[in-house]
Amino acid sequence: MSRLPGRLAAAVLTAALAVTAAAPANAASAASAASVASAVVSGTDVFADDFESGTVSAWTRQRIDGNGSITVAPAPPGGSGRAARFGVPNDGVSYRSEIAVNSLGWGGYRFALADYLPADWVRTSTETILAQWHGYPLADGSDTKPPIALTVKDGSWRLKVHWLTDPSTVQEAVIPLGDVQFGHWNQWAFDITWSTDTTPGSITVFRDGAQVGAYSGLNNYHQNQSPYFKTGIYRANWNPAKNIPYPTGGPEVVAWSDGVVVTRY
Repeated sequence: MSRLPGRLAAAVLTAALAVTAAAPANAASAASAASVASAVVSGTDVFADDFESGTVSAWTRQRIDGNGSITVAPAPPGGSGRAARFGVPNDGVSYRSEIAVNSLGWGGYRFALADYLPADWVRTSTETILAQWHGYPLADGSDTKPPIALTVKDGSWRLKVHWLTDPSTVQEAVIPLGDVQFGHWNQWAFDITWSTDTTPGSITVFRDGAQVGAYSGLNNYHQNQSPYFKTGIYRANWNPAKNIPYPTGGPEVVAWSDGVVVTRY
């Protein structure tokens, strides 16, 4: 599936889901179509960037730890126009290249985006976060894991969800999302309704027009602000402060993002 920029990508994804839902071939596909139909949403776009400006200036901030890079360049094969390229060298000190947008408030949202992992990506048991919804320091001042994160580990996609059972104890759920297709533009849609102290939340994940994962329950730390969204590359185990040994000197880790549209529904 070709990567399309900006709002066009979101429109194509929604249209593809609607077509799938409209034409079930049998009882099994009808059940599948019913789940896919839930992906069709309407609302108000509250953030969008297709990187055709040639910059990441639409984002609130960017962060590079070590000697990584964030650039806007011609999109890899299967894409068109420009896309954001994130690079993290395997040099023993680098572990993050990300861009972020501030909290957009509580409620329900669709986060649609495209990402691309090159064909020469090195499979590793070291988990890599490609997109995350991050919280804020806990009541005791400690930082913690992102409430929601899209990760790659050993060639598989995973969604990790975190919540608190007391002011400082974090629980985790891991939802498998299938094998990575390297050298391919993935069209993602994450329908997220944030949980509150009194109501459960929900997450439904679509990739290339098909539902690949779902979760219901607590999905954040119920802080003063809702989690904020980031995309790029983050390898926590490469952070020198963690003192986790790993082989260095391998190829740069590269990932691409494009067509980001956030819709409040």
